[in-house]
Amino acid sequence: MEFSAENKIFSVSEFINLLNIGLEKSRAKIIGELTEIKTDSKGHVYFTLKDEKGGAIINCIVWKSIYNIYGIKLENGMKVLVSGYPKIYAPFGKLSFYPEVIELAGEGMLKKQYDELKKKLEIEGLFAEERKRPLPLYPQKIGLITSKKGAVLGDFLSNIGKFGFKIKMIDSRVEGQEAVADLLSAIKTFKKEDIDLLAIIRGGGSMESLMPFNNELLVREIANFPTPVIVAIGHDKDEPLIDF
Repeated sequence: MEFSAENKIFSVSEFINLLNIGLEKSRAKIIGELTEIKTDSKGHVYFTLKDEKGGAIINCIVWKSIYNIYGIKLENGMKVLVSGYPKIYAPFGKLSFYPEVIELAGEGMLKKQYDELKKKLEIEGLFAEERKRPLPLYPQKIGLITSKKGAVLGDFLSNIGKFGFKIKMIDSRVEGQEAVADLLSAIKTFKKEDIDLLAIIRGGGSMESLMPFNNELLVREIANFPTPVIVAIGHDKDEPLIDF
């Protein structure tokens, strides 16, 4: 039944709260160009997203916790894709968009970010051979992170055979920036598990779809994981940073 508030008298804050209930359900993905980027004292990031052609703009607020997960250094003129919801901030009566996921748009920008982060981590020594842990000769307890919907899971189980391995699996998204939070959570969970090694697997895809595996936080979690990690992401030509 359709709700009608025609005969009810609201205070301003009550009416804004009512609007926000509906607005927060209006989740969307928006692509645009970044301008007017500012960071406050708490680390929250404010920016304007505008159409490349035309005058439409929307103000955006990214909380520090979300901004830090995706590891993208936002710059004026950069083209991004944000996923989130709109909300009115009552004290100012101002509509803003609150991104929960941030992605770079355009392969050129993705490659630039990839190259810069790879160089930074190489200089730091994160990819050095001496850091890599030897695989156990006879592993028995295997942790597995992948999507239960992917064909790669069947390939893994088929190749590993029926030899009594004890496999603990965590189902995770493995495509797009939305996967980063899932992957980080799965790795942190396996840190507390009794396993001989961890395997992270998915099939091939575009550079955009493999971007979560180029995430700095994810690379660091894997580099510091207490047991050996086998990374099998994409095809031979694909080189996500966690491969290194």
